Amino acid sequence: MLAVIALLAVVTGACARPGSVSTTAKPMDFYGATPSLADVRSLLGDSNWWPGPPSFGVRPLDSSSMPFQEKFHVITRFVHIGTAETFEIEYTLWNTTASATTQMTNAQSAFGTSATGPKVGDQALYYGSMSSGAAPYVTETFVRIGATTTTIILSLKDAFPTVAKLGKIASKVTSRLKDVISGKVRVSPLPTSDAAMLPPPGPDLTLLGSVKLPVEVFVVMLGTASPDALAGILRAAGVDSILFGDYALDNDTHMEVRAGLFNFTSAQQATAWIDALRGSSSLDQNGIANFYDGTSGEYFTLLTAGSKAAVLVCRSTSSVEAASRACETPLYRVGPAWQLSLTG
Repeated sequence: MLAVIALLAVVTGACARPGSVSTTAKPMDFYGATPSLADVRSLLGDSNWWPGPPSFGVRPLDSSSMPFQEKFHVITRFVHIGTAETFEIEYTLWNTTASATTQMTNAQSAFGTSATGPKVGDQALYYGSMSSGAAPYVTETFVRIGATTTTIILSLKDAFPTVAKLGKIASKVTSRLKDVISGKVRVSPLPTSDAAMLPPPGPDLTLLGSVKLPVEVFVVMLGTASPDALAGILRAAGVDSILFGDYALDNDTHMEVRAGLFNFTSAQQATAWIDALRGSSSLDQNGIANFYDGTSGEYFTLLTAGSKAAVLVCRSTSSVEAASRACETPLYRVGPAWQLSLTG
């Protein structure tokens, strides 16, 4: 559904309107507006909701399809372990309040009359629809606050939530946006020492955002069949967090590259972990595994540097597309460069 809203945004016209919004907020600040994992678990009533990897919709990522009126967007994700249920939030900053209002009008035109629900922000729309799959009860909530729009998509397996429940979720999800816009909420960048551990700057990737995340995010990112077991193994090996970088692939900006770095307590643990992940994929002369996973439609690069283990994942920004072969050569180049920077 996020792709549908992006398509709606494209048709609003190419020219920015006068009276641009004035804010110094950056994408990472909007990421900081995301409700905590504890909040999500409380709202959705289960401790088995886990965080997924964020995406920072910053140019040049998907620049050919991003509307001129959009400044940027940030997507955060949560999954309900043991089910197909998902929870996604997309915060978007537009150049003017009028542009944001147009997005709400477009949503109404596409989805029809909104259900009557709680007033949240300046404007709120509530929709529900059935889809195929194991979590077919899909709700889409749209909230406008000034020049921002928030799209909240919840997919459940048993039934639709009440509109009152959707309003409660929307209120929590957007509760910090005004503080972000006004500058009261700011997220500090990664410490220089941590940022230096991510892939070194080069001609293949453009950094969109970086953050330290709980190790469960990586488990969700892999889509493993045994997430609890995998997270337990990592934590038992002394890994409780990862350094995460989100990138645009320079030779095909429709591709997003995710980088994750782990610090194990020994080189043996790091090597064993990468060997388990790569399966039958061979190592090159640098001890790096590069392969395409046909199930997920993603390209992977796995490497170690002493007690550090690193992973690159190249994927399409669309969840219904496989990654393009444009991922191959850049990952082959970035892997050795990253390994060298970690050992230098």
